[in-house]
Amino acid sequence: MKRMFIAIPIQETSRNAIIKAVMADEKAKRMPVRWTSVQNLHLTMQFLGDVDEKRIPDLESIIDSVTAPAHPESLVFTGMGAFPNPASPRILWIGIKKIDILLKIQKQLTNSLFERGFDADRKRFSPHLTLGRVKENVRFEPVNYNYLENIVTAAIIPDSPFDRVTLFESLLRPGGPIYRVLYEKKW
Repeated sequence: MKRMFIAIPIQETSRNAIIKAVMADEKAKRMPVRWTSVQNLHLTMQFLGDVDEKRIPDLESIIDSVTAPAHPESLVFTGMGAFPNPASPRILWIGIKKIDILLKIQKQLTNSLFERGFDADRKRFSPHLTLGRVKENVRFEPVNYNYLENIVTAAIIPDSPFDRVTLFESLLRPGGPIYRVLYEKKW
C-alpha cells in the first residue's frame, strides 16, 4: 500500500515568492504552525489515501485521460483562508482562483476514479495551497491570522503556469512528509 494523491505542482518562482513573503517572515516563523516545506507546495486535485500498488496502472490511465487545456493556463493566487475557519484555524491556505479548466480536470479525475472503484472525494472542490497546519492543542490567536492575511495580501505571488498532472506518493516522516512523483502527464 502506498499513500497517494493527484496534484498540480506549483512552479518554483511562485513557491519562492510564497516562502519569502510568508514562511520566511520572522514573526511567522515563531507562530505555532508546521509550515509546508517549499518542495511540497502543490494543488491537490484528489487525495487517494492508501492504495494498493497494483492499482498504479489504473491511476496512470485515469491521469492520461485528462483533457489538456486548449491553451496555456496558470494558477492565480487569491488571498488567504483557513479550514475550518479563520476564527479557529487548523489549516492555513492560499486560495487559487477557480477557472473552468481546473474544475473540468478535477471533475474528470473524480468521475474516472469513482467509475474505477477508487474512494474519490466527491465534496465541492475548493482549490487552495496548504501553507501550514496549526500545531495541535494550541490556540491560534486571531492577531496571528490577521498578520498572515495582511502579508499574503501584500505579497506579489506570480501566477504559476501548469502543464502537468502528477500522481504523488506521500511518505510520512517525523520531520514532515516527503512527496515522491510516481507518474506525471505533461501536455
